[in-house]
Amino acid sequence: MTDSTNASSGLDRAVEAGRGALFIGFAKAFFMVAGFLQRVLLARVVSPAEYGAFSVVNNAISTVNNTMVQGTIQSVSKFTAEDDARAGAVQRAGLKMQAVLGVLVALVFLLAAPLIARFVKAPEHVTLFRLVAAIPLVYAFYAVYVGTANGLRKFHLQASFDVGFSTAKTILLLAGAVVGRMLGHSVAGAFAGFIAAALVILIVAGRTVGMRPGERMFAAPRLVTFMGGVVLYTLLINLALNYDLLLLRRFAGAAVPGAPADALAGAYEAVRNLALLPYQALLVVTFVIFPLVSRATFAEDRAATAAYVRQTFRYALILGAALAVVLSARPAALLAVLYPTAYGVGAAALPILAAGIVALALLSIAGSIVTAAGRPDIAIVLVALTLAVGSALAFAIVPGATPGPAMLTAAAVATAFGMLAGLLAALVYLWRRFAALPPLASVLRVCVAAALATGLGRVMPGSGRIAGLAAMATAGIAFTAVLLATREFGVTDREKFAKILKLRRPAK
Repeated sequence: MTDSTNASSGLDRAVEAGRGALFIGFAKAFFMVAGFLQRVLLARVVSPAEYGAFSVVNNAISTVNNTMVQGTIQSVSKFTAEDDARAGAVQRAGLKMQAVLGVLVALVFLLAAPLIARFVKAPEHVTLFRLVAAIPLVYAFYAVYVGTANGLRKFHLQASFDVGFSTAKTILLLAGAVVGRMLGHSVAGAFAGFIAAALVILIVAGRTVGMRPGERMFAAPRLVTFMGGVVLYTLLINLALNYDLLLLRRFAGAAVPGAPADALAGAYEAVRNLALLPYQALLVVTFVIFPLVSRATFAEDRAATAAYVRQTFRYALILGAALAVVLSARPAALLAVLYPTAYGVGAAALPILAAGIVALALLSIAGSIVTAAGRPDIAIVLVALTLAVGSALAFAIVPGATPGPAMLTAAAVATAFGMLAGLLAALVYLWRRFAALPPLASVLRVCVAAALATGLGRVMPGSGRIAGLAAMATAGIAFTAVLLATREFGVTDREKFAKILKLRRPAK
């Protein structure tokens, strides 16, 4: 193979990744906007205690739902991406597997509802936990179709599913909450709308992707074996995303049972909705990088894999830090704009949790890379470390905190330290395996820019919502200016993004 062919192949891979990032990036941006609209409006449709009850039950089932979706997508995507010709065989094997797995997971959650409610010290919510058991059953089949599209690098199709589901879920969930409020069951109504949206997107995905052609057979045990590791990893990563609220509800329920504990959980969930923005924004990276790393490692292309690792982490760090800066500049003002006054008790916890979520987002990217390279066991250990450290700290410091801002801040501190511990361990492993990390100079420049920009936002004069929003905007601009001034985001980076934005392959 000639040097020119190698260069062309590398450029093709870069353009393919860029196209994928644009398609899925748009979809994830739409998802975030729709999700915000959904949560902000829901907080105004229901009471703080009902919002907290919804959040606790939703976070518990989301751990299962996201595990089903992410684990299935990555498993189906990996084996499809390695050889496009067997896409149909992998899809059929996936659907057969999920016919058993989806029913089993839904049944287990249904039967475990009383135990989950007892753990979070909310026995009054057993019926809600049972109701949402239907959702992972629907997701089990939907994820197979998305995994097929992702493995075939049909990112535009995957993006359309994200947009469609975000829209349907927002409309139907809020409509269900409104109707449910009229009947005295607003939270149950919201979940009924959620279930309806999941059914709609399953039908759409099934009709759009259809059954892939081909007579080749794919060994189902091979898919099950790989998915077992991926599912365990994704279960842990989703626990890492949601366990802090569940533990907080447990500790709050022990201190102030009933509606006051739900209200405190609702306030913490409002903080989480904002703090999770960096993770949601960076989730696009895992969907794009997974099939590319799978193909590179399958072909034993170590240089391409190392390049993916370095550049992925560098750009992810810049984006994650930028979002964290904006969230941390004036947290009280941001909460006041989006939520009723009662939710402002979590303002002090927001910057802490946002920093932790950036660490978790980077850890998730590392886990996706490690899993795509064929070592899901290492990814499992890394996230287990995060959960172990965060949970131990939560049990040590949260129960002794006074219910209110102090308890919310303690929960955020415990969670953030756990996420940082997992990220540091992941970086050590990536260096030993691929000898590739984001350049130290880049890390230092991003950290300095974030500190300066956040500090500027905090010291700007004025109070209230308008002044707070102005301070947030100023902090974001200052962060970007420092990166440009230090040439962290330079001419080469701008040229790369300009080529991607053209949405066409260069002439050979």
